[in-house]
Amino acid sequence: MMPPKEKCQYCGKSFLAKKKYYHQLYFCGPSAVRTEKQSRQVKKKTEVTRGMDKGASKMSCNENEMNMGVEDSDAIHRDMPLLHAVKWLRIILDEAHYIKSRHSNTAKAVLALESSYKWALSGTPLQNRVGELYSLVRFLQIIPYSYYLCKDCDCRTLDHSSKECPNCSHSSVRHFCWWNKYVSTPIQSFGNGNVRKRAMILLKHKVLKNIILRRTKIGRAADLALPPRIVSLRRDCLDIKELDYYESLYKESQAQFNTYVAANTLKNNYAHIFDLLTRLRQAVDHPYLVVYSQAAARKGGDVVSNATAEQACGICHEPVEDPVVTSCEHIFCKTCLMDFSAALGQVSCPSCSQLPTVDLTSHKDVEYQANKTTVKGFRFSSILNRINLENFQTSTKIEALRQEIRSMVERDGSAKGIVFSQFTSFLDLINFSLHESGVSCVQLTGNMTMAARDAAIKRFTNDPDCRIFLMSLKAGGVALNLTVASHVFLMDPWWNPAAERQAQDRIHRIGQFKPIRIVRFIIENTVEEKILKLQAKKELVFEGTIGGSSDALRKLTEGDLRFLFAT
Repeated sequence: MMPPKEKCQYCGKSFLAKKKYYHQLYFCGPSAVRTEKQSRQVKKKTEVTRGMDKGASKMSCNENEMNMGVEDSDAIHRDMPLLHAVKWLRIILDEAHYIKSRHSNTAKAVLALESSYKWALSGTPLQNRVGELYSLVRFLQIIPYSYYLCKDCDCRTLDHSSKECPNCSHSSVRHFCWWNKYVSTPIQSFGNGNVRKRAMILLKHKVLKNIILRRTKIGRAADLALPPRIVSLRRDCLDIKELDYYESLYKESQAQFNTYVAANTLKNNYAHIFDLLTRLRQAVDHPYLVVYSQAAARKGGDVVSNATAEQACGICHEPVEDPVVTSCEHIFCKTCLMDFSAALGQVSCPSCSQLPTVDLTSHKDVEYQANKTTVKGFRFSSILNRINLENFQTSTKIEALRQEIRSMVERDGSAKGIVFSQFTSFLDLINFSLHESGVSCVQLTGNMTMAARDAAIKRFTNDPDCRIFLMSLKAGGVALNLTVASHVFLMDPWWNPAAERQAQDRIHRIGQFKPIRIVRFIIENTVEEKILKLQAKKELVFEGTIGGSSDALRKLTEGDLRFLFAT
């Protein structure tokens, strides 16, 4: 919480206590005296403003001379940014779900644009909660769904204000948001009762049915002419050594979880529970991911200093991808922090449990030594630099992947495949194993530069000998077109099935002519089977929404966590 502001008795503006002192000392009031440097700054600022006004006048004249199509003389205002100064005919907002938080700067800037017609395009208009859909409705300015209405008259306004309504004389207390009253509040506050059911029916059949034009691949199959997609689930069993290690780790994690349950502190230890689940999922992929992780190396004192090593995410314990930093100076992967916050229901730091300020649009400048390597072709902090490669042992999943790749090549000599995993360390192990087997592959992770990313994509697309693209789901799950490949291998399941479908769509899109084969790898009698059951449960939410994921799709409830650790 910010400290309260105080009003200046001379100009009426509000300032923090410290800033009010300097404001009255140098700028405002009968005794205020500017320093010589401050006077020069004010003079320079005035000159810059005059120059901008002259430039705006020249630009306005040039636009009129060139017939840029602006017929209304009131459409351009010099005091506004260029995009907001124009009254547009039509605005088409692509990837519209980026304004799902209406309090973000991006959403505020988009909502301030004026046009006669508005379109919003999105593949996932609903991701976490119903309130996110309001930003799109507010952008479209649909009557009455987007407006604040008055209980005493017919006036309406788009933006709520604590002051008097500009359109009528009634108090702002007499105004209400249509969306909050009839949709958002009933759904969030009334559990599974009739009030919530009526609100869901209103949302689906009254609101969304009238404003959404939905197109799916199944519904437009004749127009798109996409090849068939075959999804198979491959089940394997751990060998004796892997099974012994996994069971010992599971019993240890279960004992820790039962401690939280007995102490009734389950909700206060979400970060630790996520850590336990991550270790179990990594142990299923390969025991090396737990034994030689950065966290284990730090405990053993065998890790280099933070100044020379990549920083690890505090949730997945992998090198950070698309990093974000909390106000308490802890660093996480953006996707991990969003999933963790969605499960907890609020944004809190997984490391210290504080309620920090998190800017998900900013990136931490982490000092990487990407060029310094000990194993050729891998990062300095790669897991391969912490294990003895002479005694490298494969795992059940790696062997299963090698079998699938051999089958792929036998069926189609020109076929290529994409391997997705949640863990970049596991991708390093797969990369090393495939190179040892003579399979050429490239790798893409979130900490790569744009030049390295483009080079990897070009090599996979143009080099016929490059068969496999190893890709982190966080870095390559969206915004890629790789129709040159016809196979997808999902090495580990994710809580959100929508993320897996997005990964599959990297190859199943316009431009694909080969049948698509997708293989999902699951190890029997492990935590992965329970994740599959959770996915089946969350898939049921699709029918009650518009096809995007709802809050229940990503949120892990306390009952879900109990289910994961049940015997």
